Amino acid sequence: MELLGAQMTALADAIRTTQMLTGQPVTVIGGLAVICRLSSPHRATSDLDIVNRRSDDQVPQLEMLIAKSEPVEGRNAALVTTKAGKVIVDVLEVADADLHPLPDDPTGRLFVLSHAWAAATATPVIIGVRGQPDIAVAVSEPGPLIAMKLQATFDRGKAKEGTDLLDVVRLTLDRQSGPAVREQLSRAESQLAQDVARHVEFCLDARADRSLSLINAIPEGADVRLDDIHLVAELLSGALDH
Repeated sequence: MELLGAQMTALADAIRTTQMLTGQPVTVIGGLAVICRLSSPHRATSDLDIVNRRSDDQVPQLEMLIAKSEPVEGRNAALVTTKAGKVIVDVLEVADADLHPLPDDPTGRLFVLSHAWAAATATPVIIGVRGQPDIAVAVSEPGPLIAMKLQATFDRGKAKEGTDLLDVVRLTLDRQSGPAVREQLSRAESQLAQDVARHVEFCLDARADRSLSLINAIPEGADVRLDDIHLVAELLSGALDH
């Protein structure tokens, strides 16, 4: 995967810097992971999102990162200085205690399960930036990305909700990521599959018109139609029906 442009160069630098500051490998989720998994990127991203699956006695990755950079007010994030400029690194933490017991709320439970799934199944991607050495980093697979993106729609403003929904549409219909999405969701464990299915029904069936409006408000999503939303709902629901 080759990243182009100053913004993407900064993200690659942020991966290296985060690994150096924490002394740990990182697992990429969010917009950069979507870019890595699609056959062709449909939008840019400026922040680096990572997941930290840890035991209860391990120091949180975010805590280590903030100790050597700057906190970002109101976010579980650090402002990291790279050679290409400053980058916000959002760190989503899942500790053992979050899994035992799981939250009763389906959306809170999906946050824990989807991020733990992403961390457990991430696979290496070689990221290249012109003029820099390639970097190998663990990146979330498409199935967990769908689960995380659907969960995130409940915690975001309308603009971010629209980009999350657009990511769900693109990942599901893309010729490269689509088959992986369906295969991975078909193997999701029972509770995770039930919670993803509940969010699919709510976001893409019950509120299909609203979701389309949010997607169409984004320039990159102007070509999405209601039939696309219905098709995505059908494909995801079919994969989860096991």
